[in-house]
Amino acid sequence: MQDRLDKLINEFTQKYIDALSRLKNRGRRSYGFEYEFLPARILTRDDVQSVAGLLAEIGFSSNCDGHQAENGLRVGFEPGGQIEYGSPPLFADDNILFDSLLLFIRQTNETIRERLGIEYIGTDFLPGRAEAPLCLTADRYVKLHERLARVGSRGLEMMKGTASIHLHVVISDFDEILPLFSLLCRLSSADEFKMSRERKDIWQHTDATRCGRPPCCFEQLGASETLIRRLIHFALHAEVLGEDVPFINSSDLSFDAFLYHMTTLFTDIRFNLKGPTLELRTMDSMPLAQFRPRWQKFISLLERI
Repeated sequence: MQDRLDKLINEFTQKYIDALSRLKNRGRRSYGFEYEFLPARILTRDDVQSVAGLLAEIGFSSNCDGHQAENGLRVGFEPGGQIEYGSPPLFADDNILFDSLLLFIRQTNETIRERLGIEYIGTDFLPGRAEAPLCLTADRYVKLHERLARVGSRGLEMMKGTASIHLHVVISDFDEILPLFSLLCRLSSADEFKMSRERKDIWQHTDATRCGRPPCCFEQLGASETLIRRLIHFALHAEVLGEDVPFINSSDLSFDAFLYHMTTLFTDIRFNLKGPTLELRTMDSMPLAQFRPRWQKFISLLERI
């Protein structure tokens, strides 16, 4: 068992480093956000399909990741019918584009309310959603729903009754990883970016193997490679959806399966290889008018690194 663990840690760490080490000289650093809104009433799968159909009517194109507007804004859905807007890459001084995206989000939410009677609100938590319908049918969500009905005590509330804003910083150089990660760890406890007390309690009673603070936050690690090894060690011990055994004991030990497994972990800070970005996931959703100063502070702090 220990030999297999050591072998996988070494193999996956090297593959992760190989992917991230190709990032040198990528130009200016960019940023991004994913902004979730909760529906004011409980939604069904049919409701979500109606919203998706309306998005197509008003000019969004469809792709494998959801829906996208001409300005690059992406739209998807979460298991309780939450709508999620994902920004295109933004530079630190893209203030006009940032403001136009927020206005576009406001207008889209208003159109959904006017046409379908579905109101989306920026808030961290709405009670009474644990037994609400599961609005998504993808295998990962079905398996996660089945697991969280058995593990912990508030996981179904997390899936269907919470909303957050995820902040991304693109990794443009391998040597930046550790200082960026360390800063995001500090921000996860700062008043402007930490979870509300209610949402934090939900997270702490969801699934200890895939939620919460990464095990290496606030440690003096010394090198980006050490950080990656620690995070991979954590993920290898997190249980696989559908099997309920640690990844190290799962049926598929391939690197591709491991990368997919990592996307099912919801730690406060995590790697997202799509960008590739580091992602801060602790900030509560809020009314759009309150977001701009938080975004500006996030950018200003990260620009110092």
